[in-house]
Amino acid sequence: SFLQRTLEQLCSSQCLKTNPEAAAASPVAVVALQRYLSEQTEGPQPDSYSYDVTVTDGVWRVKCFLHPSLNHLAHANRLRAGREIGITQCSFVYSERRLGHGYICIEKLRCGARRSALLARVKDVASLPMLVKRGMERSAVLQSDVPLQVSRRHYLSLWNNEDPEGDGWTSGSAAPSNTVLDVSKITLLCSLESCFKKTWNPLPLLVKIIHKSRLRYYGKFGLKIDYPYLAYFEVADQSGTMSLVLWNELCLEFYQRLTVGTVLYIQNYSLKQSYTKRSHPQMDHHRMKTFDSVEICLNPHNPTSVITVVSPKSVLPQWALPEVSYQFTTRHKRQTD
Repeated sequence: SFLQRTLEQLCSSQCLKTNPEAAAASPVAVVALQRYLSEQTEGPQPDSYSYDVTVTDGVWRVKCFLHPSLNHLAHANRLRAGREIGITQCSFVYSERRLGHGYICIEKLRCGARRSALLARVKDVASLPMLVKRGMERSAVLQSDVPLQVSRRHYLSLWNNEDPEGDGWTSGSAAPSNTVLDVSKITLLCSLESCFKKTWNPLPLLVKIIHKSRLRYYGKFGLKIDYPYLAYFEVADQSGTMSLVLWNELCLEFYQRLTVGTVLYIQNYSLKQSYTKRSHPQMDHHRMKTFDSVEICLNPHNPTSVITVVSPKSVLPQWALPEVSYQFTTRHKRQTD
């Protein structure tokens, strides 16, 4: 196995160089190319983003760090999943932050065939074992869908920052709760504006989602938040509509599961003044009063919000939740429902 021999040679040599002919004779296939926000370093930053590239020789898979000098290959889409490459120079990097963690850094490579013939011979690439340096078998980073640079916890989509990327995002429809809800002690949206900036113990909310906005990413250098995401929803009850903001880790758990028409029972939320420069969706067709001075915030901490998805069978007419005027869907979803 080319990858196994390469790793064994790197154990005794800090850097490994191969001539182009040898690299062409032992090509590897790119299984995945994944992007994330770079770690902040002193001095000029060559690129804001880093790339992990997973390659296979048909026997093993290995996740490698792409040297920043090669990022232009990803930018131009010359380096992408399915392509054949020849590795001409690589090194092994030991983590200074986590004991027992290290990875191969690809420093030079040659792009080969646009579509690797090697991949065509492998029935199930995902079933190939991950190659890990001896003594680092317990490194969760090397085995899981997280970046090799240990200060980052998640990947970004290759071409934008808004689309969910990676296994950490919970997908599928939200599992409805069959727990008995005490709806005798809830507060209406119309009363929240008067409660803002007051010391109060918020009563639960019972609302329906009537609009879902795109995910937003606000990560940047120096921001010590593992999952810097937020998502806006417009929710409504019998008194009117209000914006609701889902923050950080809660986006991973709930963003893809919450849809227009979902009924939520919300506890431990907070309120903040609305961001006036944000563009709001048109809600005129609902013919309901809009409360736009404050927003409902759902946070993973301080306080830890509790979100309960109410089963459609449990929604009662006396709750007087508004009907959804219209709802867009995809052809794929229509065919799978």
